[in-house]
Amino acid sequence: MKATITLPNRTGTGDNEVVETEHHLVVIGANGSGKTRLGTWIEQAMGAQAHRIAAQRALGIADYAQMLALEQADNALRYGNAEHIGNKRGHRWGNKPETHMLNDYDMLLSVLFAQSAKRNADHTKATKTTGAYVPVPDSPIDIICRVWSDIMPHREIEFLDGKVLVRKTGEVQYHGKEMSDGERVALYLIGQCLCAPDGSVVIIDEPEIHLHKSLMGRLWDKIEALCPEKTFIYITHDLDFAASRKAAPKLWVKSYESGKWIWDEVPEIDHIPENVTIEIVGNRKNVLFTEGEKGSYDSTIYQAVFPDHHVIPRGGCSKVIEATKAMRNTPALHHLQAFGIIDADYRAQVEINALKTSGVQTIEVAEVENLLCVEPLLRLVASKLELNPDEIAAKATAFVANELRQELDVQACNHAEREIRHRLGTYAKSDYSEQALKDAFAATMAPSM
Repeated sequence: MKATITLPNRTGTGDNEVVETEHHLVVIGANGSGKTRLGTWIEQAMGAQAHRIAAQRALGIADYAQMLALEQADNALRYGNAEHIGNKRGHRWGNKPETHMLNDYDMLLSVLFAQSAKRNADHTKATKTTGAYVPVPDSPIDIICRVWSDIMPHREIEFLDGKVLVRKTGEVQYHGKEMSDGERVALYLIGQCLCAPDGSVVIIDEPEIHLHKSLMGRLWDKIEALCPEKTFIYITHDLDFAASRKAAPKLWVKSYESGKWIWDEVPEIDHIPENVTIEIVGNRKNVLFTEGEKGSYDSTIYQAVFPDHHVIPRGGCSKVIEATKAMRNTPALHHLQAFGIIDADYRAQVEINALKTSGVQTIEVAEVENLLCVEPLLRLVASKLELNPDEIAAKATAFVANELRQELDVQACNHAEREIRHRLGTYAKSDYSEQALKDAFAATMAPSM
């Protein structure tokens, strides 16, 4: 559904803004940046069109759902008052919409049972009127049961006589109040989204709470597919989930102070995937790009050495160089500094110096694993283990030297090959002439300084 979302001015001053989206909206930002308050502001600005589900939500399920008329149950769920008397801020949110514990699970179940009762009454009336079979439309409860069996195939859920009942495969049925937090929140979120009227903007604060990562993406994919006439605004700390909403615009809340937000769209950065960009803007630390993958020696060692930086592994050295240059050239991220750190890998000093100008540092050993063999570290570890530092350093030095002698030709060839590749990569002619080709070749082959 195409929707227009009202937002405060991104600079903190001026008229409100609008964002148009056909694929929902994701709001991210660091802790304390004002994301929840922004969700509250959007709800108030959009009035009855908005239905907000708070991050602080009670998940207790009563023994029996209260049986109400559909209108009463719907009013109680959406406005906090069965008669729709007074204001939503006071009744639903206790005049504290940013911090109030939302306790409406019982009202949600009342709406679900009331919708089934109305469906049944309407079907009975239609059958009596026509005197023929009338197809039975699905109620939200029917849809929930179907989705539940898909995302939780080893559990069956049933709604019977005001109760929620669950059964694990091959086990005795039990009451819904005994479900796990993940099961209860899944039921709650599916029900809330199905019960919101078509055309609604549903604001979900922290949609990831109590949900396992393997379930979360599939659950929200299902909910979005079931609600094509509704728009979801996700306010999330989970950067993987934010990245999983691939088509949705992403907003980045930078700061909040005195009722004013500073925000912007998450920028598109060449050579940096969206999920990495989201990871960058989702924290407040300067960024250090490294080689390797998460959990590798690179990321583990550098995160320990640089605790004040957000370490992001990018695989190979070329990806580190690309990401560092790209982030440094993105104005929207200039409040954060970007650095890269890579292995020496036989690089000549002229190449190392050139990389420094782009914020990429080169360690003084060929590979990160070699850092574990440098003499100061060996001596430190030996001291911690109550060994003789001089003896350990001497043994390690002798071992490394002996290994190097056995493959000296290999190391020399690798170094020469790396230098040739680098020089060929820097070849560039000044114009389209024979002399330019010769000059460029001479420059390429000139001795390194």
